[in-house]
Amino acid sequence: MAGGETDPTQAARALRVAPQRKTIELAANQPIGRFGLIRELGRGGMGQVFLARDTMLGRKVAIKFLLEYDPAFVGRFLVEARATARCTHENIITIHEVGEHDGLPYMVLEYLEGKTLQAMLDPPLSPRRLVELMVSVVRALERAHEHGIVHRDLKPANIFITERGQVKVLDFGIAHEFQASLDEPGSVIGTLPYMSPEQWGADEIDARTDLWAVGMLFWRALAGVHPAGSMNGEKLRERCLDLATPLPSLAQHAPHLPKELVAIVDHCLAKRKAERCASATQLLRDLQAFLGAERAVQPDDDCPYRGLAAYGEGDARYFFGRSNEIRGAQSLLDRWPVLAVVGASGVGKSSFVHAGLVPAMRAADEPWHVRVLRPGRSPLARLAGTLTSVDGNAADVVESLRAAPGWFGELVRGDARRRGERMLIVVDQLEELFTLCSDDGERAAFLAALLSAADDASTPVRVVLSLRADFLDRLAVYRAPFAELSRGLFFLAPPDVTDLRDTLVRPAELAGYAFEPGVVDDMLRAAGDRAALPLLSFTASRLWDARDRAHKLLTRGAYDELGGVGGAFARHADRVAAAVPAQQQPLLRALLVRLVTREGTRAVVDHAELLSLGGEPREVEHIVDQLVQARLVHVERHPDHGATVEIVHEALITEWPALRRWLDDGQAVHSFVEELRQAARQWSSRGKLRELVWHGAPAHEAVAFAGRHALELASLEREYLAAVRAQIARSRRRRVTAFASIFVALGLVIAGGAIAVVRISAAEHAAEVQERAARDQAEAARLEALRAVAANKRAQDELAELRAEQDRRAKAESNAIAAQASAQMSREELERALVVEQTEKQRAQAAALAAQKAGAEATAANARTETLLTKERARVKQLEAEKQKIYSGGL
Repeated sequence: MAGGETDPTQAARALRVAPQRKTIELAANQPIGRFGLIRELGRGGMGQVFLARDTMLGRKVAIKFLLEYDPAFVGRFLVEARATARCTHENIITIHEVGEHDGLPYMVLEYLEGKTLQAMLDPPLSPRRLVELMVSVVRALERAHEHGIVHRDLKPANIFITERGQVKVLDFGIAHEFQASLDEPGSVIGTLPYMSPEQWGADEIDARTDLWAVGMLFWRALAGVHPAGSMNGEKLRERCLDLATPLPSLAQHAPHLPKELVAIVDHCLAKRKAERCASATQLLRDLQAFLGAERAVQPDDDCPYRGLAAYGEGDARYFFGRSNEIRGAQSLLDRWPVLAVVGASGVGKSSFVHAGLVPAMRAADEPWHVRVLRPGRSPLARLAGTLTSVDGNAADVVESLRAAPGWFGELVRGDARRRGERMLIVVDQLEELFTLCSDDGERAAFLAALLSAADDASTPVRVVLSLRADFLDRLAVYRAPFAELSRGLFFLAPPDVTDLRDTLVRPAELAGYAFEPGVVDDMLRAAGDRAALPLLSFTASRLWDARDRAHKLLTRGAYDELGGVGGAFARHADRVAAAVPAQQQPLLRALLVRLVTREGTRAVVDHAELLSLGGEPREVEHIVDQLVQARLVHVERHPDHGATVEIVHEALITEWPALRRWLDDGQAVHSFVEELRQAARQWSSRGKLRELVWHGAPAHEAVAFAGRHALELASLEREYLAAVRAQIARSRRRRVTAFASIFVALGLVIAGGAIAVVRISAAEHAAEVQERAARDQAEAARLEALRAVAANKRAQDELAELRAEQDRRAKAESNAIAAQASAQMSREELERALVVEQTEKQRAQAAALAAQKAGAEATAANARTETLLTKERARVKQLEAEKQKIYSGGL
């Protein structure tokens, strides 16, 4: 929240309470202009603060109502608040808008989440941490005083520390208007324990009133009591107005404090303001000098800038510009045991953790035992290396962690209890879990083991990780670990201009040096936003090398000679590359490309692997030494597994045009070499099993690619490529043998086929003979059927003739009957008629018998024909089946 007053001494406030005040009644979503109230955040003697929504800009704000009806007061307040709103500073709460509602003035402030300094003083802060906080407060006072604004009511309740560690000073300018609104002569304003003599009436109020409050705040926070020895208002007034009697020194109540800090506090609490610290600017220098005194160095013994390399814990005295973030990270670690520092490449994550956060945690009252690791290619092995309490074979420990990741947490917590210390595990460059390790099961076990060590805020273990932001999506694949880590995500943004200025100016000041006017401004403009921090640090280191020792200056001439920020970096790297002999340029290029992963990140490469790149290891060693001396690469020695080499910072990858061009030109080569390297390592680690050697199309592609390009390969990679070629040769021999076997088999098949052809030909001939016989028989049956049809036709004709004869007989009988009827026929004619009739009858009977015989013969012929056709069809079908069987058997 922001703007609330919770100081326990405010009941003793010497403000006259105006008679026209009331409590604001909260209504859900009550509109105040474009703002809608949500809930009350706090209240005090001066007003009430509500959380609200800005419906236009879609953000949460805090609205502070000042409970005063006097129209004259409202007018003066609005003028002062608007003036304060124009006084913008990172350590002053932002005023978005001022206005009036129902006769009450209000301010719309930025909404802050965190706690006041009042809430942080129990238990007491360490002197150093308190000074770091107060440096931000004094910077806010410095800006306000430049605008003619005096706070007048500075106290712990008006100093707010956000969850991100940023310090914000509240209620600037408000007390002045309350003072002006009081009608009674001699009325005073402020919180009694922090009021200066001039606020009690000893002198006119000016900016030095706020410096008194700073000194009083230090006194009470470090000694736990008020220097006047009483909280009674009358006694405080009496002792503050006794200008001849100084307040007791802070050293009397806290003799353990550094004398430099005691002198600063005593100087702020001089009763006569002319004897007090002159300005906020002077006080700021004194406080920064106190912080710097602990890290002071001999000017010419050490470079205060790390160039492209990350700051380590031993460089903490040179590390500036991240005070707010360090406090925010510490606050988050107090609430949750895992902190994941996430940010873009070049933002300074490693430096922040090692030179900022770790020293700050060590400076706390509790002792910390710190263990640092990077995942590398074998994350579980690196994790096992932190277990000092485990004896046994390292491989066995790794397998145990793979099988039971929770075992790591038990061991670490037990170690912390035995030591009587809290344990801090720092895992730097967590992205190596994805760029260097190819075992998904090992990644999952590594994350589970880490989180098992810090699974609750009550444990004595804390885990701090640093990770590039563009690898968050890969981490999110592991749902359970990511859910735990997401509760402790801490996004590290690039430092702003003020912080970047501190990173340049403050280290030089520690060494007694300064930049010539305008140089720092030019450097900040030239650096831009991308990779500004490493580039500025590198340029500053080059300026340090060319410094003017006589005048203790980092000069404009040296900066121009370097070619500015970008020019300094590129020219330096180009000079280093040009110093390598022409015949070794391909080796230099291969070495640098080898130190970049396929994803465009730094690769950690074994020193021995690099030495095997060329025919002569001494040539590679010489190039590596040149790059190390030029601060382009770093060699880390490991007592257990030799040395590794890596580029000092990813800014080298992104900002050096030559390397960028080599990577772009050789992307295909780089990808091939990377695949070859991974395959060779796996092949070697698994006992060079033949099954792990590329074969088939990948093997042929690899050999063809190697034949088309001049590759600088390490010895293991050359050995693996030779194994690939041998695999191809073996495959070729196997194919020749297979082809020979196939030819023999084909010969046997052909011989068998010839026999089958003979058998098929004979069978076909027999089938043809049988088929011809069947056709002859079918033709005979057909002719017999035709004869039967002809006979049947003759029988039909004869039957027709018989019927004709019967008709004639009937006619004859009719004539006979007619003759008999006439009774005129003679006997002879009658006999002749009978003879003719008898003859015709016999003839008809004979024709009928012949027709009947012909019909029977036709029926028999038809039956024989059908039988012959059925037999022939079956025989043809059998012949076809035998022919198919012969073909199948032969083939």
